[in-house]
Amino acid sequence: MVRYLKNFLFIFFLLAISKSGIAQETNSKISEGPYIFWHDGSFHAKWVENGELKTEKNINVDFPEKELGLGVDTELFRSNLISRPGAAQKYKRVSNMVVISDIHGQYDLMVELLKNHGVINDNLDWSFGKGHLVINGDIMDRGEKVTEILWLAYKLEQQAMKAGGRLHFLVGNHELMVARDDLRYLHEKYIKAAEIMGISIEELYGFNSVLGHWIRQRPAIVTINDLLFVHAGISPELIQRKMTAKSVNKMFFENIMGPYPPKEKKEDDFWFLMESNGPVWYRGYFNEGEISDSDIDETLAYFKSKHIVVGHTSFETVSSHYGGKVIGVDSSVKNGEDGEVLIVENGTIYRGLKDGKKINF
Repeated sequence: MVRYLKNFLFIFFLLAISKSGIAQETNSKISEGPYIFWHDGSFHAKWVENGELKTEKNINVDFPEKELGLGVDTELFRSNLISRPGAAQKYKRVSNMVVISDIHGQYDLMVELLKNHGVINDNLDWSFGKGHLVINGDIMDRGEKVTEILWLAYKLEQQAMKAGGRLHFLVGNHELMVARDDLRYLHEKYIKAAEIMGISIEELYGFNSVLGHWIRQRPAIVTINDLLFVHAGISPELIQRKMTAKSVNKMFFENIMGPYPPKEKKEDDFWFLMESNGPVWYRGYFNEGEISDSDIDETLAYFKSKHIVVGHTSFETVSSHYGGKVIGVDSSVKNGEDGEVLIVENGTIYRGLKDGKKINF
């Protein structure tokens, strides 16, 4: 018995050493960030490089571009931190659009799709002119290259505007989850990186964080031409409550993702928008018997649109539902193997394949 116990303890000791070694090796390989924060009147950077904390205080205007390769400067950070997005989010006379959704940290596949469809060039700069790129929610969670996607989108938003185009990044349920400290789907890399940086996940994406503040200013509903974009869907209850795109976006900016609690009379709407019938969670379009064609028609009439474009529910391809009135753009990019984009060119709709080919929708 004593001999057995000694053997057991010896094996347990070896396993403990092995696990410790694996953990140390894993930590040593982590590279993550940068994260840039506004504090005491200046910007400060933190990141992890091969498991080691790196910091830079009081960064100068071109440090993000020259030292970190982000393609932006601190003047843009400052401008974005003090500006307020418009709640209406309506755009007309847009000739070209590309839509991608539910990327979930799959940076390499996203880049491949955007390159092959002419949205970005080999230097990862905007090459889509006056076109509009829509990221229909859920950059966050699951994958391990979320930060790379966020910085790329942050840069492209600015480059698109300079070219006369636009980048729209809508809030998805996973942006909402992380913003409200629900970390169930966050890749463990970010937990470990935060520990190395001595900061909480809540602070990484808080209001003093450049990326955190930007994520919290994303709209929930955007209309471009006759297309209504929303991450999950518009439930009949939202219309029954007589909510508009403008009122929904305002609630997300100020209360749900923002720093201000809702006024008492708005508290019921606050909870509704965050729950299963809200625009970032609703799955009724794809639950058999839950919604009818007439419900879809009522939604389209209410928002004066012809198509509702949603992510959130995964399919193998960009897909058409209810006779094309609902378009699903979650093509399972999150798996990192294949994916598609939705393309709109002068009113004609296509599926954009990974290799750059287009198929009539």
